[in-house]
Amino acid sequence: MEYPSINDFYLKFKAIYNEDGNFVDYILVYISETFNIATDIFPEELIGRKISDIVIYGGDKLCLKELYFNIIPKNSGKHEIYIKDLGRWYLVNIFTDKSLRSNSEETMMMYYSDMTSIINNTEYQLSHPGSLKNNIYYFKDIERLSCKDKLTGLYNKSFLDEEIARLDTKRQLPISVIMGDINGLKLINDAFGHSMGDNALKKSARIMMNSFRTEDIISRVGGDEFIIILPKTTEEIASSIVDRIKNKFENNPLDFIKLSISFGVATKEVASENIRDVLKKAEERMYFKKLKESKEAKLSMIKFLKKNLESITFETKAHYERLKKLSLMIANELGLSDIEKSKLNLLCEFHDIGKAGVSRVILQKEDTLNNEEWENVKRHSEIGYYIAKEFKDTLSVDELILVHHERWDGKGYPGLLKGEEIPIEARVFSIVDAYDAMVNDRPYKSRMSNQAALREISEKSGSQFDPNISKIFINLMENKEQIV
Repeated sequence: MEYPSINDFYLKFKAIYNEDGNFVDYILVYISETFNIATDIFPEELIGRKISDIVIYGGDKLCLKELYFNIIPKNSGKHEIYIKDLGRWYLVNIFTDKSLRSNSEETMMMYYSDMTSIINNTEYQLSHPGSLKNNIYYFKDIERLSCKDKLTGLYNKSFLDEEIARLDTKRQLPISVIMGDINGLKLINDAFGHSMGDNALKKSARIMMNSFRTEDIISRVGGDEFIIILPKTTEEIASSIVDRIKNKFENNPLDFIKLSISFGVATKEVASENIRDVLKKAEERMYFKKLKESKEAKLSMIKFLKKNLESITFETKAHYERLKKLSLMIANELGLSDIEKSKLNLLCEFHDIGKAGVSRVILQKEDTLNNEEWENVKRHSEIGYYIAKEFKDTLSVDELILVHHERWDGKGYPGLLKGEEIPIEARVFSIVDAYDAMVNDRPYKSRMSNQAALREISEKSGSQFDPNISKIFINLMENKEQIV
């Protein structure tokens, strides 16, 4: 639930019926976390009480007395109230919800949206003179805010439910439903932060808003889920719209991230069909598509990240191939298994994938990095870990990526391991990566000779590098005339 204000809160009631199946009352079963902050009432004082009892509750800070007779038996509607004890105006949105599935127990939701800042806004009052209580612009503004998702600007679930009931008529047939779910949003949040995840949601919303008619209802109903209602639209047309949207996602990346969304489509064609069954069918089709498309989308994302990284850093294909060649040479000398060699090979190729989440300005800076910039660079191993973790069935190197900058003396980063605690693949890799960095030009320094680089590794043996592997590498390299 998105809260435009810390003074917003909501209450959830469950319907009570007698032995004859007749409605008796509502009982309060849940209160949102912001309730106590907004009202200074402890939830324990109200949870489990009937609404008829709460109306009698001393002080009536929630103004339920004003709402009670409007709630039953209508169980829906919007009410503007001023709560004197709190000194705030609220828009109270009330609706009954049996969820998107039939046969669930009946609940009633009461959303209290704090509208005080709008009402007290001087600029607003000047532009809309007259009594706010009777001002049509005021009612339009508060209605607009109460039915929209704060982050994306799309309609929210409560408004969607009302529109489904309104549009579910014979003259709107065929009614198509599109259900969508963003692929890899958890990966984006974990690897690049929730602000990037929010940007992914907002960009997805913009793409969809530019793809439908004004009469279509586009709503965000969950963290990464969307439902679109298309009246007077066949399933064939709805499916063609989905294809067009998916193409827009393919061609409109968010910075260095390629977005993807899985869709399911279903259509109500006859009046006797239950619209909830159509919604369920669209959901099932969406999840079926997601089983296949989610993995493909993640693979496409990592390829896109890797390609982007190669364009802004020295992480080139030639660099990966040099690392693989040097690593294999040591692996053979150490007698590593085929599985260990395979992991080492993957580590050479994807070790710096997390740098996709580091600023291009920092990565391309030629001067010495300051402390803050260096801390940002150090985060790339953690970011890379989260990225690779999503591909564990194909990239079984997430933990190696996390620790590939650890040092033998424990002074590396993220500072979790030292000595032989560091996986042998990471210990091998740290030596060849350092050597390759020294003997090739970088934006911040000129290349060293092979012999100078080997002396540097020898000097740091036992501190930065595994002493045994360092000795093996130096001996192997001294027997080589040149390494390309």
